[in-house]
Amino acid sequence: GLGNLLASGAFEAIASATGTGSSGTITFSSISGTYQSLQIRALFRPSTNDAIYMRLNGSTTTIYDRHYLAGDGASVFAGGSASADKIFLDPYTYPSSTMPQVMIVDIHNYASTTQNKTVRCLTGTDLNGSGGIALNSGLYRSTTAITSISFTLIGGANFDTSSTFALYGIKGA
Repeated sequence: GLGNLLASGAFEAIASATGTGSSGTITFSSISGTYQSLQIRALFRPSTNDAIYMRLNGSTTTIYDRHYLAGDGASVFAGGSASADKIFLDPYTYPSSTMPQVMIVDIHNYASTTQNKTVRCLTGTDLNGSGGIALNSGLYRSTTAITSISFTLIGGANFDTSSTFALYGIKGA
């Protein structure tokens, strides 16, 4: 179980990043291929309400697919997109400069050179009486090992200085 993974030291901190207040992108690069999976944990506030997406290896070609199941307390939403140039990771309602979004992103078999990569993201934001939560999944249709991950706010907002992203490697059994 997860308790055994944590107790055995299976999670290893790789890198962390903090928002600058003047950039809407956080990038982890030169990621070692020595882990079984990667996990990113983030809490962030955009300078204005904005959605977030991720790209792998800097690829802007249409090799990403995405599915989501989301809710806002009153309604449930589901959908997806194929052949996109990014994977959206929003919780259906966008965070604001005062209300953060939190997310945990898992990337499985990221170092494989024979398999496409899958991404899973659990994310949510509370807007003080409203908000949303979503389970997003993504497919990166590439057999290239992932060595860089970027998170970008799509509408031109910036990550404020309280925004934190942490990258962890998960060791094999």
